[in-house]
Amino acid sequence: MTLPELSIRRHVLAYMLSAVIVLFGIIAYNRIGIDRFPEVEMPIVAVTTVMPGASPEIMDASVTNVIETALNSVPGINHITSNSSPGVSLTFIMFNLEKDVDVAFNEVQAKVNQVVRQLPTDAETPIVAKMEVGATPILWLSLQGDRTQQQLNQYASNIIKKRLENIDGVGGIILGGKRDRTIRVELRLDRMAALGVTASDVTRAFKAEHIQLPGGFLVGGQTENLINLDLEFHRLDELKRMVVAWRGNAPIRLGDVARIDDGLGDFRQLARFNGTPAIGIGVVKISNANTVAIVNRVTEVMEQELVPQLPPGMTLTVASNQATIIEEMVAALQEHLLLGTLLSSLIVWLFLKNIRSTLIITVAVPVSLLGAAAAMYFAGYTFNSMTLLALLLLVGVVVDDAIVVLENIYRHREELDPDPHSAALNGTRQVVFAVLASSLTLVSIFAPVIFLQGIVGRFLQSFAVVVTVGVLISLFVSLTLTPMLCSRYLQVTTEHGPLYRALERAFRALDDTYRALLASALRHRWRVVALTVVVVLSSGFFFAKVGKGFVPEEDEGRFMVIFKTPLGSSVEYTNERLKQVEAVIKGHPEVESYFAAIGFGQQGQ
Repeated sequence: MTLPELSIRRHVLAYMLSAVIVLFGIIAYNRIGIDRFPEVEMPIVAVTTVMPGASPEIMDASVTNVIETALNSVPGINHITSNSSPGVSLTFIMFNLEKDVDVAFNEVQAKVNQVVRQLPTDAETPIVAKMEVGATPILWLSLQGDRTQQQLNQYASNIIKKRLENIDGVGGIILGGKRDRTIRVELRLDRMAALGVTASDVTRAFKAEHIQLPGGFLVGGQTENLINLDLEFHRLDELKRMVVAWRGNAPIRLGDVARIDDGLGDFRQLARFNGTPAIGIGVVKISNANTVAIVNRVTEVMEQELVPQLPPGMTLTVASNQATIIEEMVAALQEHLLLGTLLSSLIVWLFLKNIRSTLIITVAVPVSLLGAAAAMYFAGYTFNSMTLLALLLLVGVVVDDAIVVLENIYRHREELDPDPHSAALNGTRQVVFAVLASSLTLVSIFAPVIFLQGIVGRFLQSFAVVVTVGVLISLFVSLTLTPMLCSRYLQVTTEHGPLYRALERAFRALDDTYRALLASALRHRWRVVALTVVVVLSSGFFFAKVGKGFVPEEDEGRFMVIFKTPLGSSVEYTNERLKQVEAVIKGHPEVESYFAAIGFGQQGQ
């Protein structure tokens, strides 16, 4: 018993199979995340090494080159990029796309551990981390107020950051424009010379006194507790009393040879929102998380919890929101999907001139699309520009398959066999191979895209999977649900109303026009062939002239200005240039808001 015959004879089974597809699709639809583009994982590992006070030349020669040489033997590397800046060495290792990022991380960590002893003694232990391509903030908040910089820093770090990190789906919080609390020790050379103290004495005192040590275990009864000896100084008066040297039996304390101030760190970063100093709070999502859902949860927490609890004089506002762009894009594509379905149904009705035939074909569209949505959920895809474009394409494919089956069944009912069941069975059986060939042709076109290599292959993979699975589900629906519905609800009428007759006259006129054009083409066949050749050859010329890009340009309603000052420029100099850029932007009345920042990349450099 063939699939169409089984569906026609066991109509309940056909209903149930379609119901299962619809049920899985509805559940998947409510659980699938929303994003702008498909998630593309890039195997990138970063090595960060800090050596305070070292120049870029020293960092490059004594740190960066040592690490690069050690990493060259790691298998699967595509290329290595490094940057040496004052006190900081950054090395990015890009692996081939087929490389497992966890394996790459372990291999890089092992190589770095082997060369740690070759680094200068002043260099801190290198930090190896996996880089997330999508680990950029999806939402920026701006904390402003008539408070000191230290008060804003503490509130952002201790209150806002900790609360936002607890939200499900948030992978991390970035604080930009903040200056951490710093204890500055300024050595007084005259006092040091008078007391016979050197800078090395002070350094050794810090290494010996300002430390934490393991204290072993405290065992009692059936328990044991780990003891940690906290010997660090937590108050200025304690730090001032630290002994840095002995002269005879008299101790020389740090306060005797240095000025000690409790203040903020060096001015390496800043952030301004609409020209007012601010603390930028960036929200980074976890991999494959729903961008829109996370932004909605963060803004809900901000409006209901954080803003009402703000101290007087502080404000917390949204500076930049990627979810707005994503929501607008997805809403537009969903609207086009709905309009495309309705328009295809209208066109089917105009040509078939039968409302029941139109409804039977229209029913096949949501069943197939929901089946494709279920496949998206199990594959871990999101609703994005690629997958929604695939669903739009599927509307036409589903309608094509259903029309071929229904039209042949209708012809059997009208001309050969009035019995609905036998007409549905024979009509479907007659075109089953044509429908199968048509669907498999589409599969053979899109399925190979799944196996494309490189970044483009990863980007288009979800599109190819959705189209391929959707075509196969459409084939299944056209051979099960469509014949069954035709056998039970399709009617062939001989009496037609005035609208049918008007449409029939219009299509008859269109048919006559086509016959005349076809006859003219056959009479001048060589001219038609020559015109076709000219069109094909000229298309190659225009193809070479058309611009090409990875993704189309979009009007997002926002833009970014990035500028670099000459090498060696101070933060103050860069800030003055930034103020000039802000003044130009502020001068345009169309600008609603703007966010300015310095030092948010490469460890604040």
